[in-house]
Parts: sequence; C-alpha cells; structure tokens
Amino acid sequence: MKKVELIFVPTPGAGHLASTVEFVKRLIHHDDRILVTILSIEWNSSGFADAYSEWLATSQPDRIQLIQLSPVDPPPLHLWTLAPEAFMYALIQSYIPHVRNAVTNILSMKSTSDSTRVAGLVLDLFCSPMVDVATELGLSSYIYLTSNASFFGLVLYLQALHRQNGSEFEYPNPENPNKDLGHLIPGFANPVPSRVLPSLMFNKHGSYTAFVKIAERFKDAEGIVINTFEELETYALSCFVNGQNPPIYPVGPVIHPDSLPHPELEQLQRDRIMKWLDNQPESSVVFLCFGSHGPPQVKEIALGLEQSGQRFLWSLRMPETPLNDAAGAVHYKNPEEMLPEGFLERIQ
Repeated sequence: MKKVELIFVPTPGAGHLASTVEFVKRLIHHDDRILVTILSIEWNSSGFADAYSEWLATSQPDRIQLIQLSPVDPPPLHLWTLAPEAFMYALIQSYIPHVRNAVTNILSMKSTSDSTRVAGLVLDLFCSPMVDVATELGLSSYIYLTSNASFFGLVLYLQALHRQNGSEFEYPNPENPNKDLGHLIPGFANPVPSRVLPSLMFNKHGSYTAFVKIAERFKDAEGIVINTFEELETYALSCFVNGQNPPIYPVGPVIHPDSLPHPELEQLQRDRIMKWLDNQPESSVVFLCFGSHGPPQVKEIALGLEQSGQRFLWSLRMPETPLNDAAGAVHYKNPEEMLPEGFLERIQ
C-alpha cells in the first residue's frame, strides 16, 4: 500500500514546535501509511525547544524525520523589540529559499519511489507565505494554527477591516470608553472592545503590516488545521462553515499528557504542585498557561489574579529575547522578577 508523506514547517519557538511535534505523533499513530518530515528553522533556541529537537534527533521515531535547515542571517535584532511579528515575518521570508530547496530535494528522492508520494506542506501560522512553495511544486498546502478557532476569526476580521481602512487600528480614547462599541469578529459571540485586542493591531513599527500579509495567505491554503475541538468552541467553529473560507479541521486538543522532562523543572516541584491541586475543592482552580507574553502583560495578569481572589495555578516562563545588553535588553534571572513587587508574598 502506497504511503503518503507530509512536510511540516513550524515557526521557531517552544510552543509552536511542541504543538507541531505532538500533532505529528498523533497523525502517524492514526494511520500507518503516513510519513512526516519536519523542516526545523533555527533561531533563538530555548531549553524546552532544544529538548524536543534532541528527542527527535536521537530517538528517531518511526516515520518521523527531522531536517535542520541551514541558518540564515536574522533581521536586525532591534526589530524584535519594536515589532516581533515583523521580525518573524522577515525571518520566515529569508528561509523560503531553504524550504524550497529542501522540499525539492525530498520530491526528487521520492520521484523514483513506488511506495511513497509527497502529499503536501503543513505550515505554521507565520509560515503561511510558504504556500507559494507548495503551489510552485504542485503540492497541497495547509495552515496549522497552534491557537484556537476564535483566533482564526480574528485573522479573517483583520483582512476584511484592512481592505476598508488600510492602516493600523487606533487606540480607543480612555476618556470616552462608551465610544468603544466593539468589533463584530467572526467566532466571537459578543462584540470585542478595541482595548482588549492584541497589541499588534495597533503597532506602527511593522507588526500590523506583517500580520496582514500573513493573514492574507490563509485563503490560498487548501485547509486550516486548528488545535481546538467542537465541544470547546462550538459557536466559533459553526461560524466558519459557510463555504467562504478554506475547510476547517479541528484536531485538538493537541497535548502531551506525560510531557517531556523540562530541564528547569525538578520532580520535587512537580510533586508539590500535584499535592496542592489534590487538596483543592473540585473545579476551584484557574489554570493559566499563555504563550510568549512580555513582562508588562505578566504584571497585568498578576494584578488581575490577585484582585480576583481566585485559586490559580500559573505556568510562567521567562521571556525569551535574542537581544544582548548592548541592544538594551532587560534580562531576568527568574520569572519572579517580572511579577509585581510583593506579589508572591501576598498570595500565599
């Protein structure tokens, strides 16, 4: 029986790589005919991302191949501080020739095989410009969203609004909060106030422009694969079954319940957390686990948690920064330094 090979291109970063690997593992366990090649983009590696890469490289799971792409010169590092989405967009653009070469080589090797055919590319959100590579080489392309279906609605809304306005969003006037009537975003049951939109929507240093370019390529994909499930986002998913968008494939929750050993997490700490959870009343703890939020957002979340009086468990990691001290980076020795002064003492 002929096998099918999929080529995944994840965005560099722990959250994107981990989600991609877990989705890939689920795919190959679902069907013995599926083979997967992961093209790894190297940049600003972390201990957690390195653990995943090392696991792939050393264990060589059956039917998964990891190819490390040649490094490129990154965009100017100051851009990461001003506009991280613009930085990532520029980085991905510089990797397109390397991805094209890697995919071409894979196709060349498989062209003489009677047992395997390459079916398509599965691209992370930021890698959506690479749909052109798939088109050039006669392959299908799919976008894999590590976030949720509501975020896909925001992507669609951004495109529509940009066609009308053609510029960044404007911050609402705090002196006239009643004028912030909210945005009718697909996938959201209620209007979304401007003040809670992601900061990239207001970024005038390139983040907004870069994200518009990324979002515009979604329509060229043959499908959108999302880390969500019907029971969690019934309303959001129902909004996209209209034939106007590429087909949506909810494949979540993509998780790793056993988890890989985190190099910075001791077993004793894990046991202490599990014991504390076991002692709490049922359904009484809020679990927070966000992505790459910076120190200002961490402080705001901490203040909100403290004011709520709610029991919580917060998975918090230090922000990853590619900048050195000469470039004005603020380095943290531990996550506690990002929290409001006295926060840990007050919540005990």
